[in-house]
Amino acid sequence: MITANVKENYTEELNKKGYIEISNLFSEEKLMRVQSIIDKPLNQPSINGSKGYIKKNNIRFLFATLSWGKDIIDLYTDPRIIKMIEDYVEDSVHLSNYRIYRTFPSCFENMLWHVDNKIDIYNEEKNIVTHELRREKGIIMIMYLSDVEDGGFQIVEGSHQWSINENKETWNDREEEFKDKVVTFNNRKKGTIIIYDYRCIHRAKPYTGGQVRTSLFGQYSPSSLPTGEMILLNVRDLGDLNDLTNRVLNFGKKPTCEN
Repeated sequence: MITANVKENYTEELNKKGYIEISNLFSEEKLMRVQSIIDKPLNQPSINGSKGYIKKNNIRFLFATLSWGKDIIDLYTDPRIIKMIEDYVEDSVHLSNYRIYRTFPSCFENMLWHVDNKIDIYNEEKNIVTHELRREKGIIMIMYLSDVEDGGFQIVEGSHQWSINENKETWNDREEEFKDKVVTFNNRKKGTIIIYDYRCIHRAKPYTGGQVRTSLFGQYSPSSLPTGEMILLNVRDLGDLNDLTNRVLNFGKKPTCEN
């Protein structure tokens, strides 16, 4: 695990294992402010004009994630995180997918083993979204916004080195081949960050009981890949953004996926 004093060999770890784990990067005060911002909307559905969450199966997704406050924007665009990502990717990156979500234990809903090195492109003429797997390096950041005892993130160590050899997005049918390489991030504190190559095979560990978990997800793509999702901000926060934030959030660029 890497502490707030980030080791210089993080690119080596990412290249070898496909992930790094970081703790204590953000202060308890910062995390508490974010928690206070998101707690109410994650307990209130978006309906009849009120903003809150959108639900799919056993997961609540925060509506318009970045619009709730500058503290949330700061987590996604922290210069220390962006430097680590860009050192590994060897290119400038932008936020192409993002969400904050709350997961509830379920006996019925299990996430598939999958990779995320796909791009979604919205075709305006046909009103469809097409998917394409790519070989380029890219990063996803998972940040726990609650303590996590069970149902945590799981990754197949080193799988970014060989998953790209097959045009394959989901991998449940091959679990027997890699089960001894699975790393599970259970029993972690709020503020734990996992940064991983999105070509790695991963999922959330199935769990049927215990506490709910709240997480932040951000996908960062190199400049050669499409812009990605629409960025929605509150005008309240626009006057306090720096050049790095503007670049990472794709200011002045049209989104390529609006699903």
